[in-house]
Amino acid sequence: MKSKLVRASSVSGAVACVLSVGTASCFAQAETEAEKTEVSADQYEGLQSIVVTAQRREQNLQDVPISVSAITAESLENLGIENTQDLTAAVPAIQFTRSGPSGLFFIRGVGTTNPAAGEEGANAFYVDGVYLPDLFQAVNTFNNIERVEVLKGPQGTLFGRNATGGLVHIITKEPGETLEVKAQAGYANYETSSGRLYIGGPLGEGVAADIALTAMHQDEGWGDNPTRGEDTRKGEYWGARSKLVLEPTDRAKFVVSGDYFDTEDNRALAWRLAEESLGLNIVPGADAPSAPDDWDTRADAPSLVDMSTWGLSLTGTYGFDRAELTSITSYRENENHNIFDADGGELPLVDIDYTAETTAFQQEVRIASTTSGAFGWQAGAFYLHSKASNRQSHRGQAFALQKLLGADVDAEMETDSYAVFGEATYNVAPRTELVGGVRYTADERSFDGEQGVVLPSGVPVIVGSRDDDQSYDAVTWRVAARHDLTSTVNLYASVNRGFKAGSFSLQNPTAAPVDPQYITAYEVGLKSELFDNRLRLNLSGYHYDISDYQVRSAAVANPGSLVLLNAADVTVEGFDLDFDAAVTGKLRVFGGFTLLDSTFDSFENAPFVYPNPAVCDAPGSSDPGRVVGEQVGGLFTSCIGDASGSPTPLAPDFTGSLGATYVTPLGNRGELRLSGLLNHNAGYNFEFDDFLTQDSFTTLNVSAEYRPAENWGVEIWGKNVTEEEYFTQKLSVATGALTTQAAPATFGINLKYDY
Repeated sequence: MKSKLVRASSVSGAVACVLSVGTASCFAQAETEAEKTEVSADQYEGLQSIVVTAQRREQNLQDVPISVSAITAESLENLGIENTQDLTAAVPAIQFTRSGPSGLFFIRGVGTTNPAAGEEGANAFYVDGVYLPDLFQAVNTFNNIERVEVLKGPQGTLFGRNATGGLVHIITKEPGETLEVKAQAGYANYETSSGRLYIGGPLGEGVAADIALTAMHQDEGWGDNPTRGEDTRKGEYWGARSKLVLEPTDRAKFVVSGDYFDTEDNRALAWRLAEESLGLNIVPGADAPSAPDDWDTRADAPSLVDMSTWGLSLTGTYGFDRAELTSITSYRENENHNIFDADGGELPLVDIDYTAETTAFQQEVRIASTTSGAFGWQAGAFYLHSKASNRQSHRGQAFALQKLLGADVDAEMETDSYAVFGEATYNVAPRTELVGGVRYTADERSFDGEQGVVLPSGVPVIVGSRDDDQSYDAVTWRVAARHDLTSTVNLYASVNRGFKAGSFSLQNPTAAPVDPQYITAYEVGLKSELFDNRLRLNLSGYHYDISDYQVRSAAVANPGSLVLLNAADVTVEGFDLDFDAAVTGKLRVFGGFTLLDSTFDSFENAPFVYPNPAVCDAPGSSDPGRVVGEQVGGLFTSCIGDASGSPTPLAPDFTGSLGATYVTPLGNRGELRLSGLLNHNAGYNFEFDDFLTQDSFTTLNVSAEYRPAENWGVEIWGKNVTEEEYFTQKLSVATGALTTQAAPATFGINLKYDY
C-alpha cells in the first residue's frame, strides 16, 4: 500500500494548487483583476450544484451518504465521452471491457469476466430507472443524456439486484416547455462519419415529446487481416430514443419512453493471438507465426457482432399530500448474432457461430414520503421476468484431436425475481442523519440445455444435458450515518450488504450452477464544498468482504468454451478522491484517483493454464505447473493450484484522471473552449493466474471548440492522441490466448447547431 500512496502523492502533486491548504491563494493568483472585469458575476458564482437520484429521490450530490461520481451533459460533451467505454477515462473507479457483444463493468475491482448470455453482471446498469439485466445492453452509445451517475459500493437496498459492486445509471433528457434542438455532424479518420440530432419541446398544454437520433459509419478499419485480404476492426451503428411526457394534473405525470439501437462491428471479436501464446496456428511446413502487429489479425474466419435491442417503458408518478407514488413498467428485447474465429490464427481451428436472445419484463412500485420533517421513508416492490437463450455451433480442425467435426450448444434460462424493500431516514440531531434500509430478494431460475458433438460423418450426438431449477433468496441491508461538520462539509459512514444470485452457464449446459456471491462493504467518507463553492472535494475509504466470488476460466478440454465457477473469498480495500474546481470564471479543473487492493483471500482449487510444452508438478501450490521447453504451439495444460493472495481480474492498484476546461470569450468573434482529459492506469490482470496481464498505460483526449455565435460552432477533437497501445481483452481458451486492442489515436471534426 505504501507504493500506492507514493504514486498517489506524485499524481495529486500535479493538481496541488487546487487540493492543498493554500488553495485559496492559488485561486486568488489565478484570478487577476483583468479577468474579474471580463467575467460577469453570474458566470463566476463557482460550481453548479449537481442533483442525483442515488437514493431514488432527487438530492444534492453532497447530501448523499454514498460515494457517487456524476457526469453532467456539459461534461460529457466537452470531454468527448460518447459511450459507456469512455466512462473509464473520467471515473477512475470504473474499468470497462468489451467481450464480443457484451459490456463488462468493474467498479472498485468488483465485476464479472463472464460475457455469456444470461449473465447479469456484478454491477447493475440502469437507464431512466429501468434495470437492464443482460450485458449486451451495457454497450451503450450516448445521446440526449442529462447526466450519468456512478454509484460506488453495493446498493443492495433501493436498487438491489446484482448491484454488488455498484451501478451505472444513465438519465436521459426530458422534453420541457420550450423547444430545444441540438444537431451535430462529424467526420473522423478511418473514414468515419457520424451524426446526432435531438429535438424536444411542447406539443400542447401538459404534453411534451422529443426524439433523439444517432448514427456512425466507419469505412476503414483500424487493422488489417492478411489471411482474408481485408481490413478489420470497424463498424457502424444507428439508434433512436423518444419520450412522451404527459402531465394531466399538477399531481400526476406519465413518461412513455422507447428506444431502438442496431450495431454491426468486429472491434471486439477480431481476435488475434496474444504475444504470450503461439496457440495451434502453425501452418505445416512454415515457421511459427509471430504475433501480428498492433490492431491486425490473422483470423481465417470473418468476425462480426450483429446486434439489435429495443425497449418500451412507462413511468408514472402521482403526488399525494404527504407522499409520492412511482410505478415503472418496462419490456426489453435483445438479439445478437456473432461469428468469429475463436483461435485467432490463419488455420480453421475453431470457428464459432453464436446466436443469443434475451427478453425482460420489469415492474417496480415505490412510495416515498414528501414531507420535510425529521423522518423520511420509502418502500417498494420489484418484479423481473427474464429469458435468455444461447445457440452455438463450433467447427474446426481442433476437434479432430477428439475425432470430431465440431460441437454444438443449445441452452435456455428463465428467471423470476421478486423483491420488497424499504428505507428510512431520521435526523437524530439538527446536523446528524441516520439511514437504514432492508431488502428481501427471491430468485427462481429454470434451466434447460444440452451439449452435443458432431461426428466426422456429420451426425450430431447429444453428450450431456441439464434440466434444472434453482431458487436463491437473500436479505440485504444498509446502515448509514451522515454528520454535517459545517454547512458545506460533512462526514458519512456506512455498512452495506449485497447479493448476486447464483446462475447456470449457458455456454456449458452440463456444468453445475454457481453459488450466489455475497458482499459486506464498510465505507467512510468526507464530502466538502470549499472556498465559496469553488472547490468540491470528496474522499472515501472502504473495505469489502466478498464470499463465493464468481469467476470465469477456460475449458481446456472443450475448444472455444468457458466455464463459470466460484472462488472462495475476496477482500477489497481502497481509497477514492474526486475533486472539481472552478479556478477562475474561465478555468475548471477536475479529476481524482482510486487506490485499490483487491485479492483472493482463498481460492484453493483454481485452474492455472500453461502454454505447452508444460507439466503439472506441484498440485495445490501457487505455481502448480511449469513450461518445460520452447513454445511449439498447442493446447494449454491446465493445473489445479492455489490462487490465494493473487489479485482479482481488472483491479488496477491505481487509476487517476486529470481534466480541464478553459473557456475564453473572443469579443464579437465568439468564444473558444479548450478541453483535455488525462487518464493513467497502473495495469491489471485479465485472469487470476498472472498469465495474461495489461501493463500500465496513459491516455489523453483533447478538444477545441470555436463558437462564432451562440447557437453554432465547430469542434476539433482527438482521442488517445499519443496512440497508447493497450488491450481491452485478453482471454485464455483451449487453443491459445487471444487479445483485442483498444482504439488507436482518432481525430475528427464536428459541426454543431443548438437552438
